[in-house]
Amino acid sequence: MTMIDAPAGDIDRLRRPLRLGHVLVTLEDLLIVTWRVPEAELRRHLPNALQPVIDAGACLVSAVAFRNRALRPAVAGFPRMRSSQMNVRAYVRAPRSGEPGSVFFLGLYVSRAWIAGMSSWLFGVPFQYLPLEVAARDEGHGVEWHARSPDDHLTIHAREADADVDTHTLDLLTNPHTAYFLDRRGVLRRWSIWHRPQAVRTMAVQQARVECMRDFTVSRPLPALYVRSVDYEVYLPPRAAS
Repeated sequence: MTMIDAPAGDIDRLRRPLRLGHVLVTLEDLLIVTWRVPEAELRRHLPNALQPVIDAGACLVSAVAFRNRALRPAVAGFPRMRSSQMNVRAYVRAPRSGEPGSVFFLGLYVSRAWIAGMSSWLFGVPFQYLPLEVAARDEGHGVEWHARSPDDHLTIHAREADADVDTHTLDLLTNPHTAYFLDRRGVLRRWSIWHRPQAVRTMAVQQARVECMRDFTVSRPLPALYVRSVDYEVYLPPRAAS
């Protein structure tokens, strides 16, 4: 199977000095499952300030599921927390520059109810509790990846397989550096991230049921992208989008 070094993209120059409020985390067994979505359907879910990235005549929406290891405040270094997490994101352009490299979160989900509550209370980030489990194994014949929730709101199964992914799409899907969301008062807010270089494997999606994707007309997903492990810096707290 082929291992691809993801392009660094713009994120390579956006690392910040670590400060109070910033968070460090290692993401493990991360899978990006992506669908093409009609532009008119996605625009109904986007704030007016954000414009979607158009790729091959359609917009892209991804479900990204992974495990968090050693999630911790950057300055203190503790406590260290674990959870599984999923975000459903649309790829958008920055309001001022019009450049790609940003996402808008259509949904944010975490496997621990208290982390969802804490994120909402501290930062206004609208995480929802979803008891999802993420698992991956490689027995020498390629990676097998699964995610599910007991209520069947989420079921994804993917298997490593060679696929062609052009550099532009690979950069767009793996290197967003700014995230937008609507807080509990409906205010558009943003935060930014930095991550280390990523080694990516391509995956064939065998099954993909993501409840909130029912709002869109989609066909078969694109080849999924798998990252075994990557270190992230998350620059919180969120700020009002300008």
